[in-house]
Amino acid sequence: MFFTRFTALAAGFVLFATPTLSETIDAAGTGHGKSTATPVPVSEGLVMVHATSMYDRFETEDPNNPFASAKGPCFGSILIDKGAVSGEGLCHYTDGDGDVAAIKWMAKGMSAEGRTQGDWMVLGGTGKWATTSGGGTFDAGGDPYTNNVTGEMTRN
Repeated sequence: MFFTRFTALAAGFVLFATPTLSETIDAAGTGHGKSTATPVPVSEGLVMVHATSMYDRFETEDPNNPFASAKGPCFGSILIDKGAVSGEGLCHYTDGDGDVAAIKWMAKGMSAEGRTQGDWMVLGGTGKWATTSGGGTFDAGGDPYTNNVTGEMTRN
């Protein structure tokens, strides 16, 4: 009886003491593509914006950055209420391995140049994206359209 309890206890220690292998990756990069922002005025000082982007490439310094080969659409809406910016949307990226990522973006403000700024986070996906978490900030806009991304992602 003692031996059975000791064996079960030892197995539990081995199971819970086994380290989880994870890798933290710098998510910094610049997305390139096309974007449209369609303003829908509601009243004085209140404007809704229908935003869509199509990324054809990301430039990254870290070749392990999952964004390095990602491309695909983002869509969402932004609300400008007396200068205060809010809103959110989703991105559906496919990388060079065919894995799909779901990314959420949240608009928090606009720069003096009219670039949308905010936060992003990985929601999940397939393949490597199924075990990736993380997020950071973004700064998107301009002509040609770019999205400067910072942050970290962890693969578990």
